[in-house]
Amino acid sequence: MRGLKEHSFNEWLVIESQRGEKDAFTTLIKNWEQRYFLYALNRLKSPEAAKDVTQESLISISKSLRELSDPVSYPKWSFRIVERRCVDWLRKTIREREFIQAQEELPEIPVRDGIEDKLSVEQLLSKMDSRLATILRLYYLEALTIQEIAEVSNVPSGTVKSRLFYARKMMKKLLENDHE
Repeated sequence: MRGLKEHSFNEWLVIESQRGEKDAFTTLIKNWEQRYFLYALNRLKSPEAAKDVTQESLISISKSLRELSDPVSYPKWSFRIVERRCVDWLRKTIREREFIQAQEELPEIPVRDGIEDKLSVEQLLSKMDSRLATILRLYYLEALTIQEIAEVSNVPSGTVKSRLFYARKMMKKLLENDHE
């Protein structure tokens, strides 16, 4: 009987929250926040990450609660939001680890001022995808920051970071092939 009462109460809280009742929304969030946190903690294995993901999830839930057409589906709907935020966090963490690892693996390229060296760098860049070569050129040869490159390229800074990661990987392969 308790389960049925709890479901009915949650449905009522959802309906009242959708109508703009702030107290109902506060109660709804209080009823679910710890559940979301425990779910995120189980998925991410980090209390700090789980706390951040829970907060992001609550913001998303509050922004899109009015779009929920069936109050009965609130639990499934809200946990899907939490799951997506967990996946986003995991992807971001993986990308950051790969980026750090790639920087550690990048071979040292001797810098000389000779025209011959500049020509070989230009030849390597010409063998690459133009977007990747442009990112390398702006970052290493023009010494622009990631944010400045993002503004120049009219793309988000995250895109610049990922392109820089792949450009380094490509350059490393090209350097290895030239030295064989």
